[in-house]
Amino acid sequence: MYFLTALVCTIIAGVLYYFFRDRKGLHLDILTITFGAATLMWLVDCIACAIGGEPFLSFDDPQDGWVALWTLLGGVGLWLLVSFILNNGKKETPKE
Repeated sequence: MYFLTALVCTIIAGVLYYFFRDRKGLHLDILTITFGAATLMWLVDCIACAIGGEPFLSFDDPQDGWVALWTLLGGVGLWLLVSFILNNGKKETPKE
């Protein structure tokens, strides 16, 4: 479930980046990369589970929902933090 959540978040972030790529202050590219990396991480985890004899995707464990929620919140939180740092790091020089 967490893999699918990260994949959906990557697709949504990619679509948002495509439509709002002219607004550089939003840094939606960072959000897309963050969720893309999370999707890749969970894909490797799912492959390792399949190699170990477990199902590739599991919906039985109730903690999968919490992992998916933390993946979503972690990605958005990291994006907000990085966007805040990048947007406030631009110092304007006074004009003389």
